[in-house]
Order: sequence, then C-alpha cells, then structure tokens
Amino acid sequence: LAIAIAVWIAAVTAADPDVVRTFPTPIKIEFVGQDPGLMINNNIPQEVQITLRAPQSVWNQLTTQPESVRAILDLSGLNAGEHKLNLQIQIDVRPVRIVTVNPSSISLTLEPLITRNLELQSSLTGQPFIGYLAGDLTIDPKEVVLAGPQSIVKRVTIARVSLDLTGLRENINQSVAI
Repeated sequence: LAIAIAVWIAAVTAADPDVVRTFPTPIKIEFVGQDPGLMINNNIPQEVQITLRAPQSVWNQLTTQPESVRAILDLSGLNAGEHKLNLQIQIDVRPVRIVTVNPSSISLTLEPLITRNLELQSSLTGQPFIGYLAGDLTIDPKEVVLAGPQSIVKRVTIARVSLDLTGLRENINQSVAI
C-alpha cells in the first residue's frame, strides 16, 4: 500500500509539477472597513507583489483569472493613530501556497477627517496692454472648503488664485487653479 501511494504521488507530481513563480502582475491592495471619519495620512503602497507555489495547471488558471488573487488590508475597528497591519491574501484557485508577499505588512497613520472654510484671496501680476486698465476682480465662489487629514488642513493658512494680466486687451472670464 505504501509503495502504491508513493508511485501515485510520483506520477501526479511528474504530470503536473509544482512551480514557484512571482505572480505576473502586481496585485492592487483593497482597503476595507475604514471609518469614514478617518483618513490615511501617509504614502502607502497601493500594490503588492506575490510569489506562489502551485502546480502548472493551477498557474494556467491563475494567469487567465487574475481577479482570483486579492490583497486586502482590513482597517475595521482602528482609531486615529499609527498602525502596522499585515496584508491578507485571498486566492480562489486551489491548491496554492504563498511563498512571499512584498510588502507583507503596511505601516499607516489614520487621522480624523476635518473640513474648514477659507476666504479665497486673489493675486494679480503683470500689466495689461498699453492703454488698458485692470478693473475690479470678481471671484466666484468667495470661499473654498478644505477637507482632509487634520494635521494637513490645520497647516493651510490661505487659499489664493493668481491671475497674470500681462498683455491683456479685453475682459476675461476664466477658471483658475487655487
């Protein structure tokens, strides 16, 4: 019986040998369970590279169904502050063994999401064409709403639009970046 099992295992692995490979495309990290009142306030990887061990036939399935491999970062129940979390890898095709995950864990900082209204200020530069004068500047809207992580929003002191009048000969109505 032992010899028969050994021969069967040898035959199966010879017909469909295990292969260790890096998954051909990086896997996009899915963020789940994030409190809507909190924001991630640091740059974190958006993708993960995975190396797997699987029979050749399973690799064929994995490469034709890349959506069967998922990388999940669960933020459920986390409060504001610094956290180091392990990625959860889900693979729908079997049998597969995860060899390496890069990165395997992610450090992030969660901060409260705040909003703040700021009066929009203007800055005019340059001179209009000779014989023309710059009239009154009208800004609409007069206020902007900032939303973001608390530490960044609190550092903002002014919101300003800049407009270059150099060589202008007519009225302008234009959208400009804040």
